[in-house]
Order: sequence, then structure tokens, then C-alpha cells
Amino acid sequence: EISACLVGSEMCIRDRLRRIFEVEITTINAEALAKAFLAGAKNLEAKKEWINELNVFPVPDGDTGTNMSMTIMSAAKEVAAMAEPDMKSLAKAISSGSLRGARGNSGVILSQLFRGFTKVIAEYDEIDVQVLSDAFEKAVETAYKAVMKPKEGTILTVAKGMAVRAVELGEEETTDLLAFCEEVIKEGDHVLSMTPDMLPVLKQAGVVDSGGQGLMQVLKGAYEAFLGKEIDWTVTETAAPAGAPFAGSQETVLEESDIKFGYCTEFIIMLSKTFNIKQEMDFKAYLESIGDSIVVVADDDVVKVHVHTNDPGLAIQKALKYGALSNMKIDNMRLEHHEKVVKMAQKEQQEAAAAAPAEKKAAAFIAVSVGEGINAILKDLGVDYIIEGGQTMNPSTEDVLNAIEKVNAETVYVLPNNKNIILAANQAKYMTEDKNCLLYTSPS
Repeated sequence: EISACLVGSEMCIRDRLRRIFEVEITTINAEALAKAFLAGAKNLEAKKEWINELNVFPVPDGDTGTNMSMTIMSAAKEVAAMAEPDMKSLAKAISSGSLRGARGNSGVILSQLFRGFTKVIAEYDEIDVQVLSDAFEKAVETAYKAVMKPKEGTILTVAKGMAVRAVELGEEETTDLLAFCEEVIKEGDHVLSMTPDMLPVLKQAGVVDSGGQGLMQVLKGAYEAFLGKEIDWTVTETAAPAGAPFAGSQETVLEESDIKFGYCTEFIIMLSKTFNIKQEMDFKAYLESIGDSIVVVADDDVVKVHVHTNDPGLAIQKALKYGALSNMKIDNMRLEHHEKVVKMAQKEQQEAAAAAPAEKKAAAFIAVSVGEGINAILKDLGVDYIIEGGQTMNPSTEDVLNAIEKVNAETVYVLPNNKNIILAANQAKYMTEDKNCLLYTSPS
């Protein structure tokens, strides 16, 4: 059984060894939790484009992954700057950082999940299963309160499913944190898979909820850190996108007419006047009269506001009665959706063109190159296929063989452009049987 541990992913190896030797982790301290949080942030950042592809609700503008990533990276930046965090200071950094950096509906909800979670853990020096269970429950409670009209089949539903399972495990007196996290994540994946049955728009597009998927990537990244996976803890600045990114396609894309309120409007109110419960309810009611997807979160001396509306100025004017505004962002969601549809159509055209067999040529040229500028020059000069590589990134023989196979020509000229690549290119030349392959190298 131990030898079987040598096969599989790093996570599987560590998990099997843990089970074999019955190593049980019952508590984690602030330092370990900080590393897990950063790992979760990194995993979400790495998967943001994929999550953007899933985005069809509440508006199909393709930015959920970007918004959630920018939200969590704002908090990660504060966490990474902490030399020796204790639980209280860590909780404050996660809560405050994510709220101030929250973008979009899903980003604000994610910040509220963190806010509720950190309210519980801040009271302890170390966290065990029971504390985690309580923190999951508080996270969901806080997030649901922040959203005026919670919709099931979203990130909220996925979070609630995991919280319910966490409470069940706490009542079963489970003590192994890794086993606890594994079961909670498994339940989260299960609930996520059911979201298309809860929201027809998801089933129509053939996707699961993008916000829920984003949340799962945070937890899975954190879990990998618990298992001991080495993570690059460096946090870099995440720039705001110029437009809504889109890197894939969906079976169905909603029409722009489905976007009832066209501007995603966000800002933070730096309170200079009283903002009690009654005023908060009145403010929410006003926002509801001019838009939807409303999230309003009051935290100490700031209020985070998110609303979809056709007149952002009305929301801004109302908010100015309570204080100065900062972190303002207004996105035209109809324009973003249009850009998303155009990019999807372009990608489909490119894929169709790539799939179509090219007309056979007498000769074709393959060049090894790195950098968009040089690649563009080579293509202008007539190079048919570019292999990415250079001095510090040498392509393999297989890379060259694949390139030779993809060009439809009787004679193929290969330009390695680096002496470290000549050997691999020569091997590819001798392994090519159905084409005349020639290698060109400079006299030097």
C-alpha cells in the first residue's frame, strides 16, 4: 500500500500516507491558516479565466472570476505583509482587505463569507473542527444577510451546503481537520453540481454557477496547503481589467435584452454621518427602487455598496448624503456582454479554421521564437508555425515533431534559432518519415 503512494498527484500521495500512518491534525494556528488563505487566493487567481467562462448569472458579462480574484487578492496582499500574525490580526486583515477590495456581486458576497468566518476565528489562538464548524455557519449567515434578495443556485447555496455539512461533522465529534475539510469540500462539489437544476439559466448555458466554482477553488487551494503542498506565497498586484475577459465558449449565450439594469455600480462610503439600522434599510429600499443585485455592507466607519442600475448617478447622489465616496467603479454590462459574444464568435471561427485541413504546399517554415513582437515579424515574413521557446525554454523533440505534423507541406524547413535547440530539432528531422525535413542553422 505504501508503494502505491508513489503513484498519483502530490495531494493523493500525502493523503494516502496520512491515512496509512493515521496522522491526525486536530488544530491549526494563525501562521498555518494564513498560508492556507494565501494558497486559496493563488488557486482562485490561477483559475479566474476559467471561472469567467462560466459566468451567466446574474448578468452574463464574463467577469466573475476576475472580480472574485481581485477581492481575495486585496486581502491576500495584507495577509502576505504580516510577519508573525496572530488569529485576531489575521482575521482583521482578511475581513477588512476583502471588503475594501470587493468587486462585483460575487466578490462582495465572498468578502461577506470571509467577514462572518473571521468573526468566529478571531476569538481563538488555534482552530479545531468545532471552531471551523461554527465559522462556516457564521460565514453563511453573514453573507445571506448582506444580500437583499438571495437567489438559490449561486455561491450562497454552495456555501450553505458546506456549512450544513460542517455542522453535521461538528455534532459527530470529528476531530481530524483534514478529514473534516475533505468532507466539506466534497459536499461543496456536490451542491455545485446541482446548481444548474436550481437556476434554469445555468442549465440553458450548460454550466455550473461561476461564483460557487470560485468559492470551491479557494477552499481547494487552502486544503492543498493543509496537505503540505509547497505554495509560492508571493502576492503580486492584480490590475483591474480594461474590459470583461472571456476565454471560452458556452452552449448558449444570453441576449443583451436580458440585462434589465445595464451598469454595475460599486463604491465605498466613508461615513461622516450616522448610518444606523433604519438608515441602512431606507438606503437599501431606495437602491431597490432604481436597480437590483443589491448588496450593502456596513462595517465600522465604511459601507460597501453594490447595485445594478440604469442610472449610477442616482445611487451616488444618495450615498453622498452619508459621507465621501471611494473605490468607485461603474461597468457597462451590456457592452461587456457584447464584447464577450464577439470574442466567443472570434474564438469559434479560429477553432473552425484550425480544424479545417490546410491546402498542401510545396514548402513550409517552422521557427522557434519567443515574444509576441518577434512572433509577429516571423509570421509577416511567411513562417507557417511558431514553436514557443528560446535560451531558457527549450522545446522538446516532441514539440518539433508536432509542429512538423501540423504543417501541410512536402518539404518543411525548421529554424531552431538557438544552439540549445539544434539537437532536439535534428532528432525530430530523423524521426520524420512522410515529409522532407530540412534544418537551417546560422553559420555561427
